[in-house]
Amino acid sequence: MAAVTSGGALRGVRPVRARRAGFTGAIRSEFTKIRSVRSTYASIGVMLLASIIWAVVFCAGTSAHWAQMSAQARGAVDPTQNSVSGLALLGQLVIVVLGALTITSEYSTGMMRTSLTVLPRRGIVYGSKAMVLAAVALAATFPASFLSFFIGQRFLTGIHAGATLSQPGVLRAVTEAALLVTLAGLFALGLGAVLRNTAGAIAAAYGCLFLIPELSRALPTPWLNDAQRWLPGGYLVPQITYTNPQGGIPHMFSPWVQLAVFAGYTAALLVAGAIVLRRRDA
Repeated sequence: MAAVTSGGALRGVRPVRARRAGFTGAIRSEFTKIRSVRSTYASIGVMLLASIIWAVVFCAGTSAHWAQMSAQARGAVDPTQNSVSGLALLGQLVIVVLGALTITSEYSTGMMRTSLTVLPRRGIVYGSKAMVLAAVALAATFPASFLSFFIGQRFLTGIHAGATLSQPGVLRAVTEAALLVTLAGLFALGLGAVLRNTAGAIAAAYGCLFLIPELSRALPTPWLNDAQRWLPGGYLVPQITYTNPQGGIPHMFSPWVQLAVFAGYTAALLVAGAIVLRRRDA
């Protein structure tokens, strides 16, 4: 009698459908991870502080020495570049650490195995990490770039050497400075996925973005001119942040094309990281 009752009860219960973890859940999970660690806030804070200090020092220095500068030196001043170069240069140093830690920290703690157990779809896990990092970086770099620009111009307005966003090339330079730093973070994320080691990924990113461009100076001039166009980092900052017609590097691509070259390197590393994640055990 008990068996019949039990069987009847079971027949009345509908089986629960197993819900497959999706991309939205992975995004929420990665966002929770990145906002729950202090290194995220420390990195963003340092990046913002460094970019503002750079803008203040360079623009205040230009204002203080303006009266002693020659007409030629005054004509070479690029107020936009003076304001946002700090973000483009120092921001890369900071965001590389955050980009690498976004994925390598899970390998060092063993959390990657847990993440892949909960969501075995590795492409979804990796893609969500890249999207969340890009969103956080953009949310930090764009305000930092515009804030640095406006703070810098306050020091230059008094000597009538400031710039406005409506002037040719200014909005483009401010925007590209933020995009460059964001791409640098994704560049480091791809390296972290390939190397799976925090120190190795950061060192490799710094080597690609800063050391190799400096070593290329030893090349003969014709080769150096060609190398500068295709190397990531290095000469990219002065090329994408200039607005003065006297600025820029003549033998390099236009600012947007030069940024696209770096985006191509970043995309290649992200694809390489995805392949390594799919083929190697966590």
